[in-house]
Amino acid sequence: MTVRVLPALAPLLAQGLQVRVTLGLGGDLLAALAAGHLDLVVSSVRPRQDAVVATPLVDEEFLLVGPAALAHTVDPVRLAADPVAALSHLPLVAYAEELPIVRRYWRSEFGRRPPNVTSLVVPDLRAVLAAVIAGAGVSVLPRYLVASALESGQVVQLHQPEAPPLNTLYLAMGRVAPQGPALTAVRDRLTQAAAEWGSL
Repeated sequence: MTVRVLPALAPLLAQGLQVRVTLGLGGDLLAALAAGHLDLVVSSVRPRQDAVVATPLVDEEFLLVGPAALAHTVDPVRLAADPVAALSHLPLVAYAEELPIVRRYWRSEFGRRPPNVTSLVVPDLRAVLAAVIAGAGVSVLPRYLVASALESGQVVQLHQPEAPPLNTLYLAMGRVAPQGPALTAVRDRLTQAAAEWGSL
């Protein structure tokens, strides 16, 4: 939201459009959308409510990253043979207590949940990245968010998957809610911007 979606709306705001943003977990936001409390949701989970219509917006690519000091504690031979065991000593930094992003990566790549201790939970991916850079642990984050930290060496990629795990973001709206020109403009602008982003 902060790095891609909100900046994409700047041209509309410059034309006088007024936007109010609610941040939260995808399921909670979709429930609010279905109840008519929100007009549009960018969701990291696929909407399944009958009252909601959604279209895929863009795919996020996820990377397992950590500070170099922690990366040096991972045995590359053991990582290749038994990645869960090789990574199990590393503390996790997560977006939510249920570890939605980290858990999805572990299950996708390693076939099981992470056994690691969670050192920090903070509901802001930028804060997760800042904590990882500071040495609080490792995490799974979208490539677009960690790209500059990777380039500068503040974090390193701890695992190289054969195919990067992806998560589709959806643009969701109420099925029967009125769609005025402002909402249409926001929807169209985000769709246009997502086409320019390619995969994140």
